[in-house]
Amino acid sequence: MATEIPPADQFSGLTRKVMDYSEAFEALVNLSKTRELTDADWAPIERLVDVPNWERVGRFLTAETETIDWPTYKGYVSQYARHTDWDATLRRITEGPDVVIQELQERNTRAGETDIANTVMIYAFNPAGQVTHLDVYVAHIGTRPA
Repeated sequence: MATEIPPADQFSGLTRKVMDYSEAFEALVNLSKTRELTDADWAPIERLVDVPNWERVGRFLTAETETIDWPTYKGYVSQYARHTDWDATLRRITEGPDVVIQELQERNTRAGETDIANTVMIYAFNPAGQVTHLDVYVAHIGTRPA
């Protein structure tokens, strides 16, 4: 199944920034299959985040909830992306004051198996419109052969 997320240019405001983030994330995952990621590869996302103050709370590489900073996140994504094919379907996206809630069905394929999960991500923004905090909630649905 291919990614089913409308292009970012169909959105505005903070929602557009979240959709830009999603596009940049997918591009990083795909690029990592061809070579090591560089700082320049991260620039499209880093323009959207408050790098020194950014944190992500949720599960990532383990079953435990983690709170991680930007450098740790970059390392995790780089590790994950090399070995996993990612695609998603946008379910809903909702914008409020200084926050966007994005609901996806995500599919992560690795080692011949696709893990399917419903994911809710809450992006919090600073007054400059940069992401400062990302909460990630994952509800595992199941697995299927790739």
